[in-house]
Amino acid sequence: MNNYYVNPLCSPSRGALMTGLYPIHTGLQHGVVQVNEDRGIPTNITLLPEYLKRLGYKTHAIGKWHLGHSRKEYLPTFRGFDTHYGYWAGMQDYYSHSIYKVDEVSIQRLLFNFFK
Repeated sequence: MNNYYVNPLCSPSRGALMTGLYPIHTGLQHGVVQVNEDRGIPTNITLLPEYLKRLGYKTHAIGKWHLGHSRKEYLPTFRGFDTHYGYWAGMQDYYSHSIYKVDEVSIQRLLFNFFK
């Protein structure tokens, strides 16, 4: 392999890691799953933790899921993980649990705090 290709957004990249498929094949090619969207990785696609469970592994997820949360079938504990500790969507603060609005001021504040 001479080149490496990855989507610069979290939902498409996470989806590719969990499925082994390019985002175009999972419906995640257009960007991140927003808080108010009714979409996620289709349930007919088997995810990595589901394969690992079949082999007898315990599966636990820690951190941001961001692969769908509008239906229980999209949640990590319904997609092969035994447990999940973290957030379902993005742009959330781990300490205050607040959700950042996606606008220029919020992004600047987020980046400023990140690089302090």
